Amino acid sequence: MARILRSKWKDFIDELFTFKWIIFGMIIYIYGSRSKEQLYYFSVQTKLSLNKWDLLHSFLSDIYLILYFILPVLLYRSISIIISDFEYTILIRLGSYRSWVYQTLNKFVQSLSIATIVWGAVSGLLLIGAPSFAGWSPFSKLDGSLSETQILQKFIDTPFLALLLHLSLLILSLICIHFILAIIYVKSQRKGIVIFIAVFIWVYSGVSFKLLPSHAYLFNLCNYLILHSGAAQFGNIWGPFAIVIGLATLIVWSVNRIDLNTKIFSKLRYNWGYIIFFALIVIALWSGMREKLGKTIWDQFIFMFIGGSNHTFSLKSFLSYWVIYFGFIYLIQLYLQRELSEIGYYKLLRYRSISKWFWEWYRKIMIYIAFYLLILALFSLLLSSLKRFSFDFYISVDNSITIFEVFYHFFVNGYLQVLFYVLFVFIISWLSKEIFYSLLAICILSIFMFPGLNNWLIIPSGLNSIGYILSDHSIYRISVVLSLWNILGIIFVLYIFHKKDIDL
Repeated sequence: MARILRSKWKDFIDELFTFKWIIFGMIIYIYGSRSKEQLYYFSVQTKLSLNKWDLLHSFLSDIYLILYFILPVLLYRSISIIISDFEYTILIRLGSYRSWVYQTLNKFVQSLSIATIVWGAVSGLLLIGAPSFAGWSPFSKLDGSLSETQILQKFIDTPFLALLLHLSLLILSLICIHFILAIIYVKSQRKGIVIFIAVFIWVYSGVSFKLLPSHAYLFNLCNYLILHSGAAQFGNIWGPFAIVIGLATLIVWSVNRIDLNTKIFSKLRYNWGYIIFFALIVIALWSGMREKLGKTIWDQFIFMFIGGSNHTFSLKSFLSYWVIYFGFIYLIQLYLQRELSEIGYYKLLRYRSISKWFWEWYRKIMIYIAFYLLILALFSLLLSSLKRFSFDFYISVDNSITIFEVFYHFFVNGYLQVLFYVLFVFIISWLSKEIFYSLLAICILSIFMFPGLNNWLIIPSGLNSIGYILSDHSIYRISVVLSLWNILGIIFVLYIFHKKDIDL
C-alpha cells in the first residue's frame, strides 16, 4: 500500500511540474496582474482600503478568467481523459462501465487538483505586498458590486468561509460536467458527440453569462461555477448548492445504473434527432418573442406562431414556421418510411388490407398531431412566462382580436393544416417510394407562403399562420378550405388504394 501511495504521489508531482501547467500558471499570472491593478484603481476611487482577501477572491472568482480560460482548459482535459481511456483492455480489467467512469473521474480530479494548486500558488505570488486584515476589508463592505467580496460579504460572515464555499461549488460543478461527458461517451461511443457537447457547454456558459436576463437565473451556468454570481442571482448562497447537489445525486444514480442498459439510456442513444428538433423548437419560439411590441403572454403567442401571410411576412417568421411545422412533418415522414420499407408488409398480413392498415396508422398520427399542438402551446406560454410577460387576458397588439380566436386558429386550423401536410407527404411517398420527392414537394408547397402567391387562400400552405388573424382574414373560411383539402386528400388516398389494394 505504501509503495502504491508513493508511486501515485510521484506521478502527481511529475505531472505538476510539466511544461503545460507552467504555461497555465504564467497565463493566470499575466491576467491576475491586470486584475490586481483594476482592483487597486477601484480602491483609490472609493477611498476605501482593501486587503489580501479582496485580491484572493478576485483571482479565484474572476468570472472572465473562469469562463474563458479555466473552463475550456478543464473541458479539454476531461475529453482527453475520456477518449484516451476508453479502451477495451481497460474496460475488461475494470469489469464495468461504472468503474470506468469513476476511474476517469479519479484522473480528472487529479488534473483539477493540480490546476487549483497552480492557480492558488500564482494567486499567492500576486498577494505579495498587499495589506493584510483579519476579515472583510472596508472596501468589501461598500454597498456596491465593484468586486466579488462586496457581493459575498452580504451573505457570508468570513472571507475564508466564502472562499471555501466558492471553491467547493466550482469543483462540484466541474465534476458534474465531467460525469455528464463520460456518461454521454459511454452511451454514444462517438468522439464527435462528446466533443460537440463539451464545446456546447463552453459556448453556452458565455451565452448565458452575457445574454440571459436576470429572471432566467436558473439557466445561467455562471451561477453554478462562481459563488458570488449565484448568490447575487438567487438572493442566497444555498440555491446554487441545492441545484448542483441535486444534479450530482441524479448523475451518481445514473452512473450506478449505466451497466443495466435501461430503456432511458437506449432511447437517448438513438433519439438524438428528437433532441436536436426540440432544441430547434426552443430557438424558434424564443426568437419569435417581441419584447418591445407585446405586453401579455397572448401577444407573444401570436408573434411566436405568426408564420407567413401576405401582410405580415418576414423571413425569420417563415423559417420558424418551417422548423415548427415542417420539422414535425419530416419526423412523421421518417416514421412513415420505416412503416413502408421495414414492417409495412408484416402489418398488412395482420390487417389483411391496405385501407385498414392506413386508417390504423392515420388514427395514431391524428392523436400525435393534437398532442404536438398542445405541447407547443403550453411550451410557448411557459417561455413567455419566463420573460415575465403579463398573464392578463387581453391582446394588446390588436384589441379587436380575442384569445378564443387565436386559440381556435392555432388548434383547429393548425390541426387541419398539419393533417393535410401528412396526407400530402403520404401520397407523395406512396407514389414515389422516395423520401427525396416528399421533401421536394414540401419545399414547393411552402413557396406559396410568400406574399402574392396565395391571395385567395385556396392553396393549403401555411394557412394556420396566426398572421392571418392580424390581416382580418376569416379564420372560419380557412377552416372550410382546409377541411375540403383534407376530404380531397382522403378521397385520393382511397382511390390509389383501390387501384392497387392488397387483399390477403
